[in-house]
Amino acid sequence: MIIENKYFDDIKRIWKENNSGYITKESNEMLINNNNILKIVYIENEIPAGYVAVYNKNDFCTLEDFPDKVDKNGKVAYIWEIVTDKKYMGKGIASKLMKYVLEKFKGYKIYSCIAKDNIPSLKLHEKYGFKEAYRFTKDKEQIMLVKFN
Repeated sequence: MIIENKYFDDIKRIWKENNSGYITKESNEMLINNNNILKIVYIENEIPAGYVAVYNKNDFCTLEDFPDKVDKNGKVAYIWEIVTDKKYMGKGIASKLMKYVLEKFKGYKIYSCIAKDNIPSLKLHEKYGFKEAYRFTKDKEQIMLVKFN
């Protein structure tokens, strides 16, 4: 089951217990406190097992302090974070969340920024048709991906 804009304490818990160093605490706090960021939580056996956050304004590069090389024509969405609780890894939760995002934001250009060495996330995005838009370095080498949905 998927729930929107609830379970904020569980989002913080999932991030804290399962983040592999790819998402900063500041980024996670911003998503919790920013009402313009949609929080989507996947519930498995009545327990929040993962989440994805999506921002659908075209100033996400400014908010995240990324180089702004995105195509802002038309509808734009940005996957802020996607994290699965380690207890639920390998059960397709990130895929279920991604499918939900792609359906909800049909007709949008969807961007996502991922650390080059975050192979599981890169594979997930590749599976759903995301392509590299550009690379840059901010602490680690990052890859901005895009999907014309």
